[in-house]
Amino acid sequence: MPRRSSPLPLLALCLSLTAALFLYSLPLHGDLAFWRPPFVLLVSIYWLLVQPQNVGITFVWLTGLLLDLLYGNVIGQNALAMSVTAYLLKTQEYRVRHLSLPFQCLAALFIVVIYQTLWVSTRLISEDIVLGWRVYYPALSSALIWPFLAGALYRLQRLFS
Repeated sequence: MPRRSSPLPLLALCLSLTAALFLYSLPLHGDLAFWRPPFVLLVSIYWLLVQPQNVGITFVWLTGLLLDLLYGNVIGQNALAMSVTAYLLKTQEYRVRHLSLPFQCLAALFIVVIYQTLWVSTRLISEDIVLGWRVYYPALSSALIWPFLAGALYRLQRLFS
C-alpha cells in the first residue's frame, strides 16, 4: 500500500466504488456466493488508509448506507458494520498503513472478520436465520485478493492524480 498521500482523486474514488458495487452484485452459483469478498468494504478501507485526511468514517458510513439501499438490506445494517469497522481501523491506522504486504493481507482478514461478525449480529436481530462457519469465508477470500485489489487501486490513484 502506498505510504504517500496526494490530493484526493475524486474520479478514481468514484470509479473504484462503482467497480466494487458491480463486483458485489455479480451473481455467483451455489456455494461460491459465500466466498464473495465484501468489495465495497475493501475499497472503502483502501481509501480510508490512503487518504485519511479526505476520506473518513462518515464516508464509509455513507457507503454502507448506499449498499443497504441498493441491495434491500435493513437500513443501517451495512452502514453500522462498516462504520464500526472503520472506526476500529482508524484507531490502528498508522500501524496498518505501514505493514508489509503479507501482514496487510492478515489485517484485511481480521477487518473482514470484524465486519462479518457485526453484520451477522445485526442480521440475527432482525431475522431468524441459521448460520455456519461459511459466514467467515469472505474473510479468507478478502485476504487472498487484497494484494491485487490494493495494487489495482494504487495504479488507479496514480493515473488520476
